[in-house]
Amino acid sequence: MKHKTFAPWLVALVCLGPFAAALFIYYGPLGRWLPQLPGSRELLAEPVALPAPWAGDGEAPWQLIYARMSRCEQQCAQHLGRLLQVQLALGRDQDRVQRALWHVGERPALDDPNLTVHALDDGVGRGVAEALGAERLRDGRVYVADPRGFVILSYPPDVEQKELLRDLERLLTGSK
Repeated sequence: MKHKTFAPWLVALVCLGPFAAALFIYYGPLGRWLPQLPGSRELLAEPVALPAPWAGDGEAPWQLIYARMSRCEQQCAQHLGRLLQVQLALGRDQDRVQRALWHVGERPALDDPNLTVHALDDGVGRGVAEALGAERLRDGRVYVADPRGFVILSYPPDVEQKELLRDLERLLTGSK
């Protein structure tokens, strides 16, 4: 007689127990010991919407953005060259990524016809800089924006190219 009342509880424990244990481990005090993906990426808690002219049309590619709240000089050109190398390393998917420079001051004289350039010191640009945190952009920052026009990832300017490439490959694979 006791087996009949015990069986439903046993079935519930077997079916829901692993789920409850996983929730406890992830959200409970043990969650801080879960392994994190290596790297310096930051997933923005609140994605930042790009202004309409910056986001492109409905078929916009992913954007790989270098943003800087100081003049774009030698170091800036080096960072842009590194982003170009990451884009070229994507191989057949390189056309799905557009590189962009967001800057202040005079437009830098860069010989790159495929680079989209926007000013952060005009009305539209100030709003973007404020949303991303202008202080963080002082020394430069690398961002990734999705095709819907939302900035979703942030990296320090000296991010390793392998890390950026790996993340872009994952994003592009997941969005096909």
